[in-house]
Amino acid sequence: MCPLVYVSLGSNISPRKDYLIQSLHLIKEQFPVRFSVSSLYETKPYGNLKHQSYYNCCACFESSLSTFKTLALLLGIEKKVGRVRSGVKWESRCIDIDIVLWEDKIVQQKELMIPHYDISNRDFFIIPLLEMDKELINPKSGESLRSELSKIPVESRTHPVRIVSPFLL
Repeated sequence: MCPLVYVSLGSNISPRKDYLIQSLHLIKEQFPVRFSVSSLYETKPYGNLKHQSYYNCCACFESSLSTFKTLALLLGIEKKVGRVRSGVKWESRCIDIDIVLWEDKIVQQKELMIPHYDISNRDFFIIPLLEMDKELINPKSGESLRSELSKIPVESRTHPVRIVSPFLL
């Protein structure tokens, strides 16, 4: 059995839900084994930016590819859906796909950090991940995601609100 990869998807450019659904279908085409998706959540922009709210969800799947080949396919999906990277951090985007966990793997490269470098501070990652598996552990900290969620300061939270439960693809 191949490792389970957990990704987070987000969109804050309309039609947000359509961009997520298109991306999820493309991910499922590439990685159909043990593919599943969390509910859809609406969240405030991270860092209190003045953007439209985000739609976020997480998906998981098995990957027999390397971390970098999997990342390349996910970046290709972003591009196919219409994402154009300008180099501006935290800009509005039609789709953003991040690898957040890869079972107990730790990767520390400039191009890819697994677990996601800021997973412990992002409730919009943790809440859908816990929906998918309540026992997930951050391999870098060794703590449960449930414990890490409880430590996020209120002023840093995006307050995800479930709006579709669960996605049916």
